[in-house]
Amino acid sequence: MRSNRAILILSLAVFATMMGNSLVIPFLPLYVQQFGVSEFGAGLLFSVHAATRIVVLPFIGRFSDRWERKAFLLVGVLCYTLSSLAYMPAGQLATFVAVMVIHGTATAVVHPVAMAYVGELAPQGQEGRYSSYLNSALLGGIAGGPLIGGALKDLGSMQANFTVMAALSAAALGLLWALLPNAHGEKKKATTPAVSLWAPLSCPPILGVAGFRFGYALANALTWVFLPMLATHLLPLSTTLIGVLVSANVLVSTLLQAPSGRLADRMSKRTLITIGSVGSACALLLFPFATNFWQLLLLNVGVGAFYGLAFPAHVAVAIEHAGPYGMGAVMGMLLTAHGFGMMVGPILFGFFVSHVHLGAAFWSGGLLSLGLAVVCARQIGRMPAAAIPVSTREAPVVAD
Repeated sequence: MRSNRAILILSLAVFATMMGNSLVIPFLPLYVQQFGVSEFGAGLLFSVHAATRIVVLPFIGRFSDRWERKAFLLVGVLCYTLSSLAYMPAGQLATFVAVMVIHGTATAVVHPVAMAYVGELAPQGQEGRYSSYLNSALLGGIAGGPLIGGALKDLGSMQANFTVMAALSAAALGLLWALLPNAHGEKKKATTPAVSLWAPLSCPPILGVAGFRFGYALANALTWVFLPMLATHLLPLSTTLIGVLVSANVLVSTLLQAPSGRLADRMSKRTLITIGSVGSACALLLFPFATNFWQLLLLNVGVGAFYGLAFPAHVAVAIEHAGPYGMGAVMGMLLTAHGFGMMVGPILFGFFVSHVHLGAAFWSGGLLSLGLAVVCARQIGRMPAAAIPVSTREAPVVAD
């Protein structure tokens, strides 16, 4: 019962923070351009966010394996609250960059710790189903934010979006503080393996799913940063319709988490990840050929459906092989790969937009994703070293 309570509280808090986060993030590229920031500058902001995560993530996951996870979650959600308030007086690129550093720190702290907490609670053989609970909360918050955020911005201004983000983050902070059970840190200190920072990448399946997460981040960079620009160039869409367009991707992924999680526990996870990677890459290649809102919507739904199919499987593979390295360390490594993709993607695609044209960003992203799909499938299919056990996971002790 306490384990179920912990997952419920974590899921609610993650849903609230992700909802607030996605009220703001999709519209920042358009918002900052009001202050004279170029398309390249808008991409740079997201790269700063990702770079912060890359610096912080490897250490946070590792530290949370040794000390109380709840304390890390509280610090992370506090950073979310502070960053949402700091956006309001910002008005130039340097200020936005500073806020993005705080925002990136929040993401770097909350995500791997929440994933590690749930990963340790997952019974062996049910990793896909348990990871789908947190995935649904995370993606559900991301899906709902652009819909509400687009309407808020159209009815008022971005200041309303920042205010609602602050309120949701503060609510999540109070929920975690009051209701999340503690995990006893003494047991973690005794059982956490002492391995090097990058040791998880020596395991081929973990390396493979880290590559998948990198590709997923590249697709996020395209659909969150450059798809609103593509839609604006193609059609005179309102901010509300752009919010619908962006949200459709994540909404479909959210709805697929529960069935895909059960499927990942019953069939080849490698097959699900490969299908998801190849299918989404093909959809990205077609974006520049779209001529109306409905074609863009269909393609973005396709990207979301393919990644929704693969998402629980890649987390389950990471959970299965985390034993020798520490759950937090492995989840931190996955999200480091994601952060690296979000740092490289906007700069790379922004270069193509500036020097070729907007469609070239989607073609380069699709081709890169296809190449990654092949490499990741090969790595996930390789067995880890025979001397390294992969089933040493123990559930944490939780107490009120």
